Amino acid sequence: MLVQAFLLVSLLHAAPPERVELVFGGDVIPHGEVKEAAADHARSDSGDAGPARSINHEGWDHVFGPLADVLRAADVAMVNLETPSTGNPLARTAPLLFDAPPAMLHALAAAGVDVVSTANNHVFDQRRAGAEATWKHLAEAGLRSVGTGPSEAAAWEPLIVEKRGMRIGFLSFTRWLNGARNPMEPETSPHVAYVPYRGKVNGSWHSPEAAVELVRAAARRCDALIVAVHWGTEYSHTPHPEDRKLARALLEAGALAIIGHHPHVLQPIESYRTSSSGRDTLVAFSLGNLIANQDRHYVHRRAGEADGSKRDSVLLRFSLTRPRPGAPVSLEGVSVLPVWIENNHYVALGRNRVPRHIQPVLLDEELRAINERLLALSARALTQPREVRQERTALERRLDMARYRRELILRITRPPGSDVGPAEPGRRPAG
Repeated sequence: MLVQAFLLVSLLHAAPPERVELVFGGDVIPHGEVKEAAADHARSDSGDAGPARSINHEGWDHVFGPLADVLRAADVAMVNLETPSTGNPLARTAPLLFDAPPAMLHALAAAGVDVVSTANNHVFDQRRAGAEATWKHLAEAGLRSVGTGPSEAAAWEPLIVEKRGMRIGFLSFTRWLNGARNPMEPETSPHVAYVPYRGKVNGSWHSPEAAVELVRAAARRCDALIVAVHWGTEYSHTPHPEDRKLARALLEAGALAIIGHHPHVLQPIESYRTSSSGRDTLVAFSLGNLIANQDRHYVHRRAGEADGSKRDSVLLRFSLTRPRPGAPVSLEGVSVLPVWIENNHYVALGRNRVPRHIQPVLLDEELRAINERLLALSARALTQPREVRQERTALERRLDMARYRRELILRITRPPGSDVGPAEPGRRPAG
């Protein structure tokens, strides 16, 4: 009896399992029309107490708004920042030369992003001074970054975030630099963590084997290590063969998950059980664009997977769990939230004074909203005015597009054995 009572008391006072939820998004790219879309939705106060001030981060809150609930609900949310942010209004930009206003960084933070990867092929678009300015503006926005630093060692230093008793590490590196290079001297500022596909490039860099050892060392310093890698072939849905080999090596070395960027389209999300420790791990080869202006000419005609694929995206969500203090951390509850980059390019191009509208939307939420509106319209009298019939037709086209893109996204990413997000909302009402 005393033993049973002791066991009951022990169970009642046992520490609850530790659980941390992470969310990851793809490339954030401030193409010119994306900046215009933000500006078209910018709002300011009256300026009665002085100069007028933006009340929605110069319109960028509108751009990221549809994702905010998911990002804010996570304990840590991370995206790939595919641009410098110099704060210089005269900075030279071009279709493949980027610079983002600091307001965009503040909007990312307000939407729920906590960490950004800065290791990518656009990190030196505004030269090395642009990288240094970006660190300053990231700090002012309250965003933490990984993948670049004032020296080679700093660029490879893992960011360690403590949440609910867990030490979660983030490491990031790129395999592309757009012809740019690190300084030859490892202690010269600034650096990006760089692992080129072909060795003997100019400037300082690491081989894949050296990167594996750096991951191994970082994994020893935390309970769970997430590695973000900028790799792969642009616009290909198939992972690069070298990246598959490197992914396995990084996971065997101690990474719990790998988050990939750069192809600007989606690639598979795959599970992998390590041979060394038997851990269940994950590699997402490419999460696609989270915000960009690519494929803006897309018109939904079910033409094929290639059309519109640069507007397909996902938010990847999973939990890190530990049953008791000191126990190993495991990865659980993997889910994919399909995302589509809304873009009214044709409407804005063809009509005067129509604001540009470019923002990522959650397709499950989009389907739910369309179905609710169609249901409301179907409840009206059978004889409906022309504008109602036109609205129904437009909504039915939009519903078909959203379902089609969602199916494509899940077909490409298809994480084995995992939950792939909320079920599709109810079907379109008849009539």
